[in-house]
Amino acid sequence: MKTGVFLAAAFAASLLSHASIGHAAGESGQGVLVTVNDYPITSFDVDQRMKLNAVLGRAQGSAADQRKRALQALIDDVVKVVEAKKYKADPNDKTIDAQIEKMAKGSKTDTKGLAAQLKSKGVSMTTLRRLVTAQISFNRLLAGMYKLKVEVDPAEVDKKYNEIVNDPRLKPVSVYEILEIDMPVDSATSDAMGQQLFVARAADAAQYRQKFKGCNSARQAASGIYNVRIGKRLQADGAKIPKPLRAALDQAGPGGIVGPARSKTGIQLIAFCGRKSIAPEKPTRDQIETMLTNKKYDVYEERYMRELRRNAFIEYKDAKATEGAKATE
Repeated sequence: MKTGVFLAAAFAASLLSHASIGHAAGESGQGVLVTVNDYPITSFDVDQRMKLNAVLGRAQGSAADQRKRALQALIDDVVKVVEAKKYKADPNDKTIDAQIEKMAKGSKTDTKGLAAQLKSKGVSMTTLRRLVTAQISFNRLLAGMYKLKVEVDPAEVDKKYNEIVNDPRLKPVSVYEILEIDMPVDSATSDAMGQQLFVARAADAAQYRQKFKGCNSARQAASGIYNVRIGKRLQADGAKIPKPLRAALDQAGPGGIVGPARSKTGIQLIAFCGRKSIAPEKPTRDQIETMLTNKKYDVYEERYMRELRRNAFIEYKDAKATEGAKATE
């Protein structure tokens, strides 16, 4: 997978060196689950990868399934870094720092800001550096040792770009901001008395309408009127509002009020606070090209990873914790 445009795309692997892995194991105080070519992977390492996957939106399936995937990814990471070191293809600190800075800019922050964001989610910067190191290492292996150069036809990019930007789900959505004003009627009263109360509350609602001067005046307009409940402002997709209500809101206009109408609890008015159009952010052509490149890269990556796994010495120290990981080798 190619590092660069997407933060999630760059976070595809882990592990820096034998020394750094050993340091993490010492910090965690947890046992070793697996050794890969004598490099230990601890429960702490797996927990970190799971948290990072959650940050990237990859936390799918049960906790057990997430843990298996995290462990297998860490095993693959060690295999990648070990192979890169063999050919002196592993990146230096300057290269790693530059890639992290690029990721930070992609997230509209700097390196310190990115570190703070990760820390707030329980992910250490060391974990990020391991991810970047392993991915850059493997990219170099694919590009250098295997002379792999993945290219995407511009016509293919254009086709996918047009397909995505013209997706109806990316069209602007008209959002209505409304405010519910309720005037409850005691349900325990008799039918005759209840009907009189509804009439009285309807009169209260008419009085409220006269005093209402926009949503900012909602509470002030309730002054002197018995038991008026002002709800919170709600934002609703215009397409999902019942047509009669939407038509009434449009007729009232922003700052207007609709009702009164009878509700389950009494009499209700609906204030129309405003309307805005929200358009989902569309991807750039560069992002589409990176996405397509990553897909093609993944095919080659898995092919060579199978070969590297076969040649790696993987020893499982905790059979229960690593259950299922062996099946993916």
